[in-house]
Amino acid sequence: MALLATILALAAPSLSRSLHQRNLEQEAARLLALTEYGRDEAVSQGVPMVIWVDPESRRFGVKAKAGFTDDSRREKEYALNADLHFEPMTGTITKDRVVNAAEFAPDGTLDPASAASVRIGDRFKSTVTLARTTDGWGYEIVKEGTTR
Repeated sequence: MALLATILALAAPSLSRSLHQRNLEQEAARLLALTEYGRDEAVSQGVPMVIWVDPESRRFGVKAKAGFTDDSRREKEYALNADLHFEPMTGTITKDRVVNAAEFAPDGTLDPASAASVRIGDRFKSTVTLARTTDGWGYEIVKEGTTR
């Protein structure tokens, strides 16, 4: 019984790190899927779509660009897992401190002023980054220690 308790005590930290890394990867995948949804909606509706991030409230979503009418049912909003946060990023900051991280034109192209990357971190200083693809048409997940 003591041997089993010792093995569990040694394995617990590794298991905990694995679960936290999985949370990071799942949120990055969800944000990546949202960018693809935004591009699809921009093309199908003929309306520029904006991917927005609110670092303070740890929320993110997609909506039609201001000034364009769109069916609000197409807007999506999500909250990060409680253990995660957005790292500081570039992009157009609105008056309510929301960052318009990416904008897709009705032809599906990514606006050049869109953020080069969005990074999600956890309290253990692990991060996962969504970075622009080399062709500039979208985003991809880049894990720590990898090169594109």
